[in-house]
Amino acid sequence: MTIVINKDTDRYTYESIFPISIAETDCTGRIKPVVILNYMQDIAEKSINKYDKKLSCNDLISNGFGWFLIRYRIEFENDLKDIKEIKVQTESRGSQRLNAYRDFEVFDNLTGKRILKAATTWMIVDLNNKSVVNISQKFPELFSFEKREDDLVLQKLKSPETIDREKLFSVRFDDLDVNNHVNNTVYISWALEALDFEFRKTNTLKSLDIYFKHEAKYGDDILSQVKYNNKITEHVIRNAKTNEELCLLKAEYV
Repeated sequence: MTIVINKDTDRYTYESIFPISIAETDCTGRIKPVVILNYMQDIAEKSINKYDKKLSCNDLISNGFGWFLIRYRIEFENDLKDIKEIKVQTESRGSQRLNAYRDFEVFDNLTGKRILKAATTWMIVDLNNKSVVNISQKFPELFSFEKREDDLVLQKLKSPETIDREKLFSVRFDDLDVNNHVNNTVYISWALEALDFEFRKTNTLKSLDIYFKHEAKYGDDILSQVKYNNKITEHVIRNAKTNEELCLLKAEYV
C-alpha cells in the first residue's frame, strides 16, 4: 500500500503533519495508539469535507445522517518510541453499496520511516431510524471502490471463548463524539486498558484489527474483557448491563 499525493490525486487524498507532545506518549516513551488514531480521524474528516460538501460531516449531520467507522486493519512497521513529529496521509477509496473505504499511512516525519499502514471501512447511518444507507445509491458523488493487489485484508473477528482478565468502565461525557456516541478510539483505550501493566510495558504492537458492532451511550457501564494467547490478545467490549457485544478487537505483539 502506497498513498500517492499529487495534483492528480488531490481531490481524494489528504495529508497533515502533527507534532507529538510528551502528554501524547506513554510511560515507555511510545506514542499512545489512540493519539495516532485520533489524528487519522481528524484528516479523514478534512479529506471528505474537501472531496464533496454533501458528504462532509457537518452537512450529513444537518440532514440527519452520520459517518460511522466500522472496521480497522492496522499494521505497524516501526516502533512508536521517541517520535517527535508524524505525517499522516489518507486516501478515499470510494464506496461499494453500504461501505466506504479509506486507507492511511503514518510516517515519522523527521526520519521518513513509515510507522504504520491501515485500511478502514465506514458506513453512513440515518440518525433518525438507525438504518444503514446504501452509499452508492444515496450519494453517487462518491466514486466506486476498486480493489488493488496490495490492499490490506480486513480480518473477521469473533468473541473469545474464555476470558483471562476484565475491567469495568463507565461512559463519560468526554468520551462522546459529535453524534453523541462514544468516539471509536475510546473503545480501543478500554480494550488495551484491560491488559496487565507488564504485558503493555514489555510488548510492542505489530497489528490491530477492530470491528465496531454497536454504540455505547453516556451513562452506560462497559465491560472490557481480554483473552491472552501468547503474543496475541483477543478483546471484547460489552454493555455490562445487557451483555451486548459492542466492539471486538484483536492485537498482535512482538
